Amino acid sequence: MIPIDEAKKQITDLAARRIRQFRVQRGWSQEKLAELAELNPAFLGHIERSLKCPTLDTLNKIATALNVSLSELLDFDEQKYQGEHGAAIEKITYALHGLSERDADRVANIVLEMVKLKED
Repeated sequence: MIPIDEAKKQITDLAARRIRQFRVQRGWSQEKLAELAELNPAFLGHIERSLKCPTLDTLNKIATALNVSLSELLDFDEQKYQGEHGAAIEKITYALHGLSERDADRVANIVLEMVKLKED
């Protein structure tokens, strides 16, 4: 059995990853999501970095702002979402470690723009 503190940390990390994933997919900054969810931007940043464990009420606000269900937000089956591009996503994720939030958002926006150009 996993100790409660360790289990809480694992769930907090997974939730943080999902929130960031949905936010980045939409091309939103933390500030925009925080505004839509009626949260303090610094608090949202702490949630995304797993420094704070959000309550169900806070998770529901975030899910509503992202226009996803709470169950979808908390669906931690990452394999399902990575699909055929799992290796590429892992490379990008690894490359983002150590960057500031601002720089990571810049990289995400560059990738989104490149995908848009490819679609044209």
